[in-house]
Amino acid sequence: MNRTGVLIASPLAFTCAIAVALAAALSPAAHADVAQPPSPAPSVLPAAAPDAGAAPSPAGIRAAIGPAVSKNLTGGAALVVDPASGSVLYEAGSAAPLTPASNAKVATAVAALSVLGPTHRISTNVVVLDRDVYLVGGGDPTLASVSTVPGIPTLAQLADKTLTQVGSGTALSLHYDDSAFAGPTLAAGWSPSYPRIGEVAPVTALMVDQGRVSPGGLPRVSDPARQAAKQFARMLRAGGVTVTSVDRAKAPANATVIATVESPPVSRIVQSMLTESENTYAEALGHLVGGAKLSNPSFDGGALATREVLAALKIDTEGFHLADASGLSKDDRLTARTLAAMLTTVVLQTHPELDYIATGLPIAGLTGTLADRYATPATAAGRGFVHAKTGTLTGVIAESGIVLDASGRQLVFSFIATRVKNLDAMRRTLDGIASTLATCGCTS
Repeated sequence: MNRTGVLIASPLAFTCAIAVALAAALSPAAHADVAQPPSPAPSVLPAAAPDAGAAPSPAGIRAAIGPAVSKNLTGGAALVVDPASGSVLYEAGSAAPLTPASNAKVATAVAALSVLGPTHRISTNVVVLDRDVYLVGGGDPTLASVSTVPGIPTLAQLADKTLTQVGSGTALSLHYDDSAFAGPTLAAGWSPSYPRIGEVAPVTALMVDQGRVSPGGLPRVSDPARQAAKQFARMLRAGGVTVTSVDRAKAPANATVIATVESPPVSRIVQSMLTESENTYAEALGHLVGGAKLSNPSFDGGALATREVLAALKIDTEGFHLADASGLSKDDRLTARTLAAMLTTVVLQTHPELDYIATGLPIAGLTGTLADRYATPATAAGRGFVHAKTGTLTGVIAESGIVLDASGRQLVFSFIATRVKNLDAMRRTLDGIASTLATCGCTS
């Protein structure tokens, strides 16, 4: 993690061509002289202080993006802020509580990094008491059945460690404990079809492969904890253990831990959640935040804890209401002010633990949910210079992030479009507005 102020993409985003382009493309002067940045655009924003470059004027920003906002975001919101000065450069509807879609994940990221901490790892344990073995979930959404990805914990690793302790030829009862999370497994405002169509898994403290029916597939099972336990039982049986039964039960406090695997650090989970807009990661983090801060590891607990974290950071929470941590709920409400304030805090680096949000934001035209966007003549100028969280629900398109303008200054923006009839067209519209911010110095 770079602590110098650089916003850096995942190493996978870098190519030789990008490396060649960096020297010229990172120059504010070069950026200002062309209609669009070199292709491919850089995936790095300069290591400059927030007050680098000339500050745009509200009049300049208004002239540049006002017509597009007025035409396309009626009933929605638009906010552009200069973090260095705190000046509002453009505002329309920014105090209105609106459905944020996956922009809500920015709030979840702030809460997770603040409460759990960037280095925290989530454990999945196997404990034993006599001939009763308990598979105990700790809320790790990254646990895989098997994996070739370094740092990703697997059920196979846990089974191997368990077999080493209990030995083959042993008969035992297997119980699974998902009591680390409480409350319903589906949030208010979710369609019951979400697991079936692959939007998100039912939220449980024990799951494998993000609750997918099959690794790499979209549909999720109705009971991820039971699925994980059944897979674990098969692995133990393959190792010569006789598993006489599999059921749900809370592990006794005096049971002995015999095997453990740990998640990647929370910072990495947050980055993946933001880059790929991974809903199941977000919901696990929300429950963990609620449990750690309020002893309430549920949808309600996560939302309340998140609001308290934002308030403690002096971030505007007027109109704040979250029914979940992913933004999937139609009941969620955030304002553009709240979204912009969170990202402003990130840019100013007053809370270093939040730096991972900057490096997790998708990069226009290069990574995550923005990889296949910013490809039209009207949007290509933002490629590489816009780092933003996307959001899509029926009738809603949101985009909030950080953009490097033509003078080399980092600006924060938040756009929320409502009553959207053509989602793809609105995505291109918001990308175009953000691209205008990238090419317009707007100092007069």
